[in-house]
Amino acid sequence: MAGGIRCPARRLSCRAGRREIRRRAFNRQDKQESKGGRGMSAQAQAGLFSLDDLSIDDAGTRPGFRLHRLELLNWGTFNKDVRTFRLDGENSLLTGDIGSGKSTVVDAITTLLLPANRIEYNKAAGAQKKERSLMSYVRGFHKSARSEIGDSSRPVALRGPGTYSVVLGVFHNAALDKTVTLAITLWATQEAGQPTRFYSIAEGDQSIKGDFADFGADIAKLKRRLAANGAKTFTTFDQYGAAFKRHFGISSAQAMDLFHRTVSMKQVENITHFVRTNMLEEDDVETRIKNLLHHFDDLKKAHDAVLRAKDQIRMLEPVRENAARHASLTVDYNNAHQQREQLSPWFTTRKLELSEAHLLELERAGAKLAEQQTALTEEVGRFNLALADLRDDIRNSGGGRIAAIEGELARLSIESSAQRGRYTSYSEAAKVLGLFEPEDQVVFDANAAALPGVKKHLAEDNARLQDQRTTLDRQRSEASEQVGEFKVELKSLLSRQNLLPGWLIALRERLCEGTGISISDLPFAGELLKVRDSEAAWEGAAERTLHGFALSLLVTGRHYAAVSDWVDSNNLRARLVYLKVPDGSSPRPAVAGTLAAKLSIKPGTPMREFLLDEVGRRFDHQCCETMEEFRRYPKALTINGQLKGGGRHEKDDRKALTDRSTYVLGWDNHDKIARLRSSLEQAECHARTAADGLGRIDGQLGNLGRQQQDIGTVTSVGSFAGLDWRTTVRTMESLAQEKAVLESSSDILRELTERETSTKARLDKATKKLGDLGERIGATKNSIQGITEQIADCHESLAETPLTSDAGLLAEVGRLAQLALESEVLTYKNTSKIESKVREKLQAALDALQLRASRSAEATIRFMTDFRNKYPSETTDLDASLEAAGEFNKILAQLAENDLPRFAERFKESLTQNTIHEIVGFNAFLDARKQDIVSRIGEINESLARIEYNTGRHIQLEPQSTSDPEVREFGTDLRACSEGSIGAQEQYSEQKFLQVEALVERFRGREGRTSLDERWTAKVTDVRNWFTFSASEKWTETGEEHEHFTDSGGKSGGQKEKLAYTILAAALAFQFGIAAGPGNQRSFRFVVIDEAFGRGSDESAKYGLELFKRLKLQLLIVTPLQKIHVIEPFVANVGFVANETGADSQLRNMSIQEYRAERDKRGR
Repeated sequence: MAGGIRCPARRLSCRAGRREIRRRAFNRQDKQESKGGRGMSAQAQAGLFSLDDLSIDDAGTRPGFRLHRLELLNWGTFNKDVRTFRLDGENSLLTGDIGSGKSTVVDAITTLLLPANRIEYNKAAGAQKKERSLMSYVRGFHKSARSEIGDSSRPVALRGPGTYSVVLGVFHNAALDKTVTLAITLWATQEAGQPTRFYSIAEGDQSIKGDFADFGADIAKLKRRLAANGAKTFTTFDQYGAAFKRHFGISSAQAMDLFHRTVSMKQVENITHFVRTNMLEEDDVETRIKNLLHHFDDLKKAHDAVLRAKDQIRMLEPVRENAARHASLTVDYNNAHQQREQLSPWFTTRKLELSEAHLLELERAGAKLAEQQTALTEEVGRFNLALADLRDDIRNSGGGRIAAIEGELARLSIESSAQRGRYTSYSEAAKVLGLFEPEDQVVFDANAAALPGVKKHLAEDNARLQDQRTTLDRQRSEASEQVGEFKVELKSLLSRQNLLPGWLIALRERLCEGTGISISDLPFAGELLKVRDSEAAWEGAAERTLHGFALSLLVTGRHYAAVSDWVDSNNLRARLVYLKVPDGSSPRPAVAGTLAAKLSIKPGTPMREFLLDEVGRRFDHQCCETMEEFRRYPKALTINGQLKGGGRHEKDDRKALTDRSTYVLGWDNHDKIARLRSSLEQAECHARTAADGLGRIDGQLGNLGRQQQDIGTVTSVGSFAGLDWRTTVRTMESLAQEKAVLESSSDILRELTERETSTKARLDKATKKLGDLGERIGATKNSIQGITEQIADCHESLAETPLTSDAGLLAEVGRLAQLALESEVLTYKNTSKIESKVREKLQAALDALQLRASRSAEATIRFMTDFRNKYPSETTDLDASLEAAGEFNKILAQLAENDLPRFAERFKESLTQNTIHEIVGFNAFLDARKQDIVSRIGEINESLARIEYNTGRHIQLEPQSTSDPEVREFGTDLRACSEGSIGAQEQYSEQKFLQVEALVERFRGREGRTSLDERWTAKVTDVRNWFTFSASEKWTETGEEHEHFTDSGGKSGGQKEKLAYTILAAALAFQFGIAAGPGNQRSFRFVVIDEAFGRGSDESAKYGLELFKRLKLQLLIVTPLQKIHVIEPFVANVGFVANETGADSQLRNMSIQEYRAERDKRGR
């Protein structure tokens, strides 16, 4: 130990020499400053790192506030009596055996100077987190005991709730002759949790016995006493901490954090983290970010207004387009309809004109034909006389047998032709029926025997096909009827918004027309009720239960008399239920879980209160998820539609619960229209399928009918003789031979016969011409009669439907007729055909126009409904109807011409003049802070240059821009938000807004990523994170680098400790305000180092002690007994802690001389 004690004389001589060195240094610094030197002033640098190793100045006073006395009452194992640790502002040593209570004393000091939630108690001793707490010190937990149930342990306390603990520290500033007492008073009100506490500060010397005793259990009394003695009390650490920092001249928020870390710091593992945390101030960016968020909120509102206006324009433009299209199509439809109405009179007029012209032609042709008929009649008479004379001559010349043969040949020719015809028909029919061609009598008889079986088979096929046809015909009829009903219902639904059946709407229209009451004054209940969207699963059951009520007409008292009179005096041809709505109704609140609670009422209806009462009274059925619930309630409904009430149970499954075509609740029928269209398509498909089937059946029946005819053909031949044409032909050949022999025997007869033949041919020709002429005359007469009747019909038709005088309309009809004629010419015969052709085209055009107009109307109403649903406040007085198109167009015009330009200008102004300016300012602030950090490191480096780290070398901190991608990306994004943003020519920029929004939303915290964004914001807006730091050991004379390192890894334990002491010294100087120089008397000089010197090497410990001594810091060194020989030359007082029983720590105060004397005495 003797080797560790310095000679006082040597210390004094060293002091005198070093004073001279310091004087010369001051002179050099003064000269440099006068020449405009950069960084700290020479006076500040000399004051910070003076080479004088004395702990007092020339006047014999120690600078700054130093801890003179620490008092503990009921703190940890320091139980019952007050324990006092006297430091007297000097470097002091706190020592004792392991577990004696040294860390308890250290934790008492940190509790005085730091908020409890920032302290990791007993950290320097290696305790686990939460092993000790503020409550454990107040209660005095000192060991663990087995719990009553025996499977766990519990802490054992020295003190129960209600016992008070006090930690008191007296700090003195000799240079200012000021004393400040800090104290914290704590007590536990329960077994666990956090103790209650308050803090106090007094300008003067206080003690626990003198100022914190004899107050009983009355804390208020203690506070009054302290206030009477000039002390201020605080309920929160923030107020207390701010007050004692003002007293001690601590301006840095990081100073006390550094104080806390110094307690247990052994080495600097990471230079970047240490510099950021202990040597650079944390930036106050929260206010700036709040301002930015505030401006962005205004910008967002302006942007939302632009987007809202754009969205409204987007939604209203289809309304305008479809409404205009509907209006245009309606005009086209009306024009086409007028053209169709004029088709009949126009074509009738043209037919009349053409018929009258044709009548004149027929009359002229008839007169000519009459003259020709008279001449031909005379000529036929002359031919008949000549032919009679020739025949008399032939008979007289032997032509009797020839005439008989000719007669027989003529008869046989006719009979042969008949036989051939019957044979052909029979053969074809027999082939179809599966019989054989009748070549002889045997085959004929075989066919006759097989015919009954064929008849029976055909009868069975016919019966089967007739049954199938009857079924298909019924299916087609039903499908066609459905098609008609669906078309009528669809047309009705397209003209309104409710889901009620068309016949009911038609009945109301009749009623309103008969009474003069507006339709809107007589709503059906179904138009005003619907199932809530959130209760969609119950929609089918609700529709079935409320179906009858939904079809009830609601009649107010004002219209009751008129409605009841009209209903009574008219044949409704349907069933109508109407309810009288009283003038005043008391709404019945719907009970949760009932059917009534699952319904919503159309907003704005004046019958709301009546419906609330009626629905709440009539449909208070409990909606049950299970049958157990259903059986439990007197009125209940299941999701499958089973209804219960008054002991009566009902379930009507005649129609599917999910058949939405029968739904009647609500005021939006788009879904029902879609489903009805689908049903219409299905019905049309069924009708076509049935028609196709009928066509096939009719074809098969036709084949059967033809086979029946074939049976008749076969049956009609009674004998084979009726088919035997071959025998008849042979007979005719024999007679022809006989005639030839007779004719060749007489020349006179041959000549007469030739003349007869010639005259007969001429007579036949003239007779034929006369017959043809008669037919032509008859046809002409018929034509004249027909055309005359046609002309009369035209006159009659035009009398009923006269031709319009609208020349343009007639010209358009004429154009259509000309197009239909194509290459034809219009005549009185084809007017009807051309009219039908034009009418078909016009009707197709009308149907297409009606369909397009209907779709445009439907689209218009759908877009209106979508707009009203999304923007109800803008459409309170508007309904979704074609009549309201003008009002919707007014809204669109207002938006496009006024609102959107105004909103866009407001957005541009907010973007460029507020938000972007705020971002530019924020960016400038961060850049300035960046430069501040560079300057601060420069100042620290100037100070570090004066500390000899190794012989001839010193340490310099080197900042580098971080490579962290998040920080670098943030800088890029921040610049992108502000670059090219400000200027008179800046235009509305959605892209710029999106850039700003992306950044600001991360500041605000995105949904689902709030914690992540908070960490990101704290990271990238803390300019300290923009840098990484390393240390460079340089030669003082040349500035060349000797070694470069980013942390103390790879170095020996002593080297790590030496680097830690060097950087820590610079950090403490700045944070405690020591850098301000000798003129700064109000500074904090107290530092606690817990076991750091004890764990390091002797050489590094001496280096650190010498360095802190030069900084004129008061050290409280906490170390175990085995390291005292290294530390004792640097301390004046020793506090020895002992705890022999483990439950009662004692603290003994000694001067270093007393300690040495006692140690030497024990050594002897």
